Amino acid sequence: KQWYQRRVMGSVSQTAPASQGPPTLAMTSIQVDPPTAPENIKKGLLDSDNKTYKLEQDIGTMLYDELWPVCQDGNSTETDAKTREFLKRVVDILLDHITIQNDRGTKIVDFHTPEQLKEVIDSKIPDEPLNLDQLLVDCKDTLKYQVKTGHPRFFNQLSCGLDVTSLAGEWLTAAANTNMFTYEIAPVFILMEHECLKKMREIIGFENGDSILAPGGSVSNMYALMIARHKVFPQHKKYGMRH
Repeated sequence: KQWYQRRVMGSVSQTAPASQGPPTLAMTSIQVDPPTAPENIKKGLLDSDNKTYKLEQDIGTMLYDELWPVCQDGNSTETDAKTREFLKRVVDILLDHITIQNDRGTKIVDFHTPEQLKEVIDSKIPDEPLNLDQLLVDCKDTLKYQVKTGHPRFFNQLSCGLDVTSLAGEWLTAAANTNMFTYEIAPVFILMEHECLKKMREIIGFENGDSILAPGGSVSNMYALMIARHKVFPQHKKYGMRH
């Protein structure tokens, strides 16, 4: 993600400071309407002939600063149309990859040595931003030479197969672009997390308990050792391991 960002924005970028929210609030249920574009945006996407907004310039020749959220000047309807068109092209590339990798007649990987791959893909980070067309080409090439983990003949203990509904969830979480620190920053995801962990505890027979999601097997094993140590010697924080 950071590599693509720096490819399209150049090597220098600024990050806005994170805001701090109010104290955590507790809620037992929440009901929201499906998100929709504001009426002024939807209305602006339609012209007098009831046709979608037509861009005068090809999206590929533009730069990142002509899309949301960087572009805050000019015609907001045009900016929204540019952003939608760019993302639609990215989605088309992703959908084509899904189709190709599910074709049993294709290779699992179009293997190239590192030296050969460097000749095909320019992965250098430029000082000046590149146009959106180059980013789209980078997306195509990345998937073209990537191992097709969703291929019917690919087998691996960690990354095997592609669940399309889960992929939709990945796209949703990437668009939300939030974290799981507190309820204020991710109210719906926090409730989802609690339900998922509750179900996992039920599967292994834990009626009462608490859970956390660990980033991997090594950290999970470390957590397990720490919990076991605390159960056998709960005073270790006070006295250390010498007693």
